[in-house]
Amino acid sequence: MGSSKRRAADNSRGGSSTDHLHTLHQRLKHALSLGTTRVSDDKERKWKCTDLEIQKHVVRSLAAFLDSSSGHASTYRLLKDSLADIVEALVWILHCKSEAIVGMAVNVVVKLVSSNSSMMQLYLTDLINPLSSLLCSNNLEVATSCATALNMVLSNLSVKREKQVWEIVKEAKTLIQIIRIIREFPGGTQPIENFQEMVSLLYTILWRWPPSRYFVWKDTILIKVLEDSRIKSHLSTKVAVLKLYSALALCNKVAKELLGNGETILTMMVSCMDVSEPLAVRIEGFRLAQHLVVMLIICFLLDILNKCV
Repeated sequence: MGSSKRRAADNSRGGSSTDHLHTLHQRLKHALSLGTTRVSDDKERKWKCTDLEIQKHVVRSLAAFLDSSSGHASTYRLLKDSLADIVEALVWILHCKSEAIVGMAVNVVVKLVSSNSSMMQLYLTDLINPLSSLLCSNNLEVATSCATALNMVLSNLSVKREKQVWEIVKEAKTLIQIIRIIREFPGGTQPIENFQEMVSLLYTILWRWPPSRYFVWKDTILIKVLEDSRIKSHLSTKVAVLKLYSALALCNKVAKELLGNGETILTMMVSCMDVSEPLAVRIEGFRLAQHLVVMLIICFLLDILNKCV
């Protein structure tokens, strides 16, 4: 008898939860409809709305839906039904760069991508340009959130989209903006969290797109800032910078130049691998050494092949 009542109560709560989620989805669809307009005489409708209150309404409705949909069985079907309109609205709102709403919009992008990465594959490329343009925001909280969101977008991309996305990254001058922000860090007012997010984003780009590696390495001011940060900053920053070095070392030109300046790089690696260092630092020190050895072997084999030709 008691177990039957508990099951009935659980079913009731489940039904109530589903009803609530459907209500939130309907509110979201209604909010999205307020910003859609017909393109000329065409039947196609696009999300274009400069009204700040409607933009806020859309972002808040989406945030409420995402907060309530975690782990819910109906989420996939409901979200798929509106995903194209959601992304179109978010891209428009991010491009508007309104200080009153953009921070909230970026945080919603993070939620959307982190909880629905597979479903978002078709739309991730649409978010790169508007997020890149906000990296240089004077609002450090917005800039940091953008770096987090963009890092998440780039990390979740399927391999088959890498070539297309690299062109978008180049066109949006994403690398140039990240480098400029990191270069301005010493003596500046940005919090360490902002620096770490930018370094983490740069690592993702270096890891996935080899053409970026030598471009970054050639920036001597940036490398000096990174080295100073590795020496002077706390643990998480040191680890983040060591990861960058490991990614850079996967470029044969960079590896040759690092090894050419042997004393400096060997001293750094040995100090990082010392037993007195925290485990995270030692791991990255060994990873850097591994990448340099691999690239040294590859360069050696290439030299032999060139001589045989």
